[in-house]
Amino acid sequence: MIAAIDIGTNTIRLAIADETTCKLVLRLSKIARLGKGSNGYLQEENIQKALYILSYYENLMKSYNCTDYKAVATSAIREAKNKDDFLNKTHLNIEVIDGLKEAYLSQKGILYALDYLKNKRWVGFDLGGGSCEFMFCENERIVKSFSVKLGVVKLLEQFCQTDPPSKKNLFDAGLAFKDELLKHKVTFDFEYLVGNAGTVTSLAAMDLNLKIYDYEKCENYKLTQKSIEKLLNEMILMDKKSRLKHYPVLEEGREDVIVVGAQIVLSIMEVFGKDCVYTTNGSLLEGLIVENFC
Repeated sequence: MIAAIDIGTNTIRLAIADETTCKLVLRLSKIARLGKGSNGYLQEENIQKALYILSYYENLMKSYNCTDYKAVATSAIREAKNKDDFLNKTHLNIEVIDGLKEAYLSQKGILYALDYLKNKRWVGFDLGGGSCEFMFCENERIVKSFSVKLGVVKLLEQFCQTDPPSKKNLFDAGLAFKDELLKHKVTFDFEYLVGNAGTVTSLAAMDLNLKIYDYEKCENYKLTQKSIEKLLNEMILMDKKSRLKHYPVLEEGREDVIVVGAQIVLSIMEVFGKDCVYTTNGSLLEGLIVENFC
């Protein structure tokens, strides 16, 4: 058995796989929100949450007799002025990767999950807490990739101070994201817009009215613009507690960022002129497995 760990701005995720077959036997996601209220520094409360989660993951890897692992950290860690304080407190060898490496690994993870894209022209995006990576792909080749240094946690804290956020709050957040995205002037004809990470898969699960998350049902799910708009209109009438109650599949700790996340997905669809996004669980985590072990 081998393992991969993705230390993100909002979540810390673990995957354990059989090295011979590359088949995943365990996937876990826990929220530490390392990027919360950062102001350039990781906050001690969030550091302690993260260390607790990583310790739990270490014990799981031992129980599965993992012979090797790869751990990476993304936006929150790479931008933190005190990142070494955090990294030195862990027992893991953690690589801090940049946005381009993040996009590269995310593309590997998407292809791991959606094999049919290997013969298509497609655009993938990985909307995280602190950044959003874009991959413009022809078959298995990345034609261009870049990272927008805005994610759902950053945009929530910058624009959405009330619970629930107002329509103007969300409009301003969406506009700020679009402005940053449009700075990367890319002309690319493609067929499939593909989204991974917690926001799009959570929206898929909510649209499916799931009570418990189902990886298979949320894989390659066609999430339409109308469905996202419907969910968004529902969510802005609820506070965080009401959202958790109304959408039991929603992971606790995601009930606030999911609203601004839905707005950003709509903004991405608007920029690329698509009325749907295909969701996938394939992500940086699976990309780590493929790149390093399979």
